Amino acid sequence: MEQKLYDLKKLHEITMEDEAFIQDMLIAFVENATTETEAIKILKSAEDWHAIAEKAHKLASNFAYLNAVSLQKQASDIERSVINERNFTGIADKTDRLYHDAILLIEQLKQDFDFLSTK
Repeated sequence: MEQKLYDLKKLHEITMEDEAFIQDMLIAFVENATTETEAIKILKSAEDWHAIAEKAHKLASNFAYLNAVSLQKQASDIERSVINERNFTGIADKTDRLYHDAILLIEQLKQDFDFLSTK
């Protein structure tokens, strides 16, 4: 059994179990995360680390709503690494991991919620 990269408990709490709103939030998340994740892949090829940090910042806050803790930490780490101007080679590897894991999360959500597969 594949381990879930997300937990919707927090989302259920903040929406007071409003299933329609949760569905809207998940649709928006998948659309935004797909766009931001693909942008990160392109930006990595261009070695635009500061733009990657901006995308990672956006993703980190989105991951928080899904309690996707490992992805949130990865995105925040990339952002901090760029801000602190550490070794950009290490950031490239971190970016690859974030891209891979974000795609896995998106695919898990699509598999678990039929309404996401049609978007």
